[in-house]
Amino acid sequence: LMSMFKQTADIQTSDMLNLPVPKANYHNVVLKPSETQKEMVRSLSERAEKVRNRMVSSNEDNMLLITNDGRKLALDQRLMNDWLPDYENSKVNACAANVYEIWQCTAEQRSTQMVFCDLSTPHSVGTSSRSLASPQAAKLDPSAAPPFPTKSYDFVGAPKSKFNVYDDLKKKLMEKGVPEEEIAYIHSAASEAQKKELFGKVRSGQIRVLIGSTQKMGAGTNVQKKLIALHHLDCPWRPSDLQQREGRIIRQGNENPEVEIYTYVTENTFDSYLYQLVESKQKFIGQIMTSKSPVRSAEDIDEQALSYAEIKALCTGNPYIKEKMDLDIEVSRLKLLKANHLSQRYSLEDQIIHTFPKEIVNCKPHVLAQRKTGSAKAAGGMVMAY
Repeated sequence: LMSMFKQTADIQTSDMLNLPVPKANYHNVVLKPSETQKEMVRSLSERAEKVRNRMVSSNEDNMLLITNDGRKLALDQRLMNDWLPDYENSKVNACAANVYEIWQCTAEQRSTQMVFCDLSTPHSVGTSSRSLASPQAAKLDPSAAPPFPTKSYDFVGAPKSKFNVYDDLKKKLMEKGVPEEEIAYIHSAASEAQKKELFGKVRSGQIRVLIGSTQKMGAGTNVQKKLIALHHLDCPWRPSDLQQREGRIIRQGNENPEVEIYTYVTENTFDSYLYQLVESKQKFIGQIMTSKSPVRSAEDIDEQALSYAEIKALCTGNPYIKEKMDLDIEVSRLKLLKANHLSQRYSLEDQIIHTFPKEIVNCKPHVLAQRKTGSAKAAGGMVMAY
């Protein structure tokens, strides 16, 4: 397949073209999880165990729901439960601090920034986690509020969380001193005309912080002129999404010779593994595109649910669990290959001992007949030539 692809495709990647784009400085902001987040991650392990053992219906809980809840939890614990406190070392607080610092340092140039967050967008507010106690009871008795929801639901009728990351980040920036008119959501532009107007304001520096999702703020967003920093609040599923995000700032037409890219990761949550997953997918794609030591196989690039082994390893904080399970799967695969090899070998041995000798005996008369026919034709030709 790769050979056929190379016969019809002429590939030029960005590193081959040497385009005049700004140099990107990458910053990984690693944050410690709260005790509540740690406890909630452990609960995801229990849910994965039940799903694996078929103790719950797939309509009630499944690996995709668990994965989505894990991503929400890594972003902000309040996405799982409104009653949880605003953790001081959360991604939103760290991002707000960095955005404000850069906003302040680049006030003279009126440089701009982009913040990407695919979860908890303002038009699909919050999560689908069902609480176990009413808000009224929690106001009267704080102990009535559960420390975390035990399940997540995605069906109609489940109450939505009022919290969303976009509004929380905007509120924190405004409290620090960023004017509201300099902060915008990409979701506020409902038409192409409104997008054009919004992008123009970002290019001019009138709007200095633009927040949006990869889907709405990825391909086709040309606001690079004054961009100085880009922030990844969460990890997308596909490498192409990550490339589209960073392609907004690492782009021709940016007046800044160097730009900053911040990636926010919460330790011992789904974050670190998701970024590793995207990296391994990108390596496979890069090998196909550049012919550098191409691999022979790869998993589904668009897969959006983690396996039981992956969730178990993440929740226990022990990467060797997944390594052991991967090795068990590899051993099973090798055993199957060995069985197929032995089966083919025994089949060939049987043919050599029994089948081929019989076929040789049956073919001998035909061979002799063909030789006689050939000799007769040759003799007749010699007589005619004489």
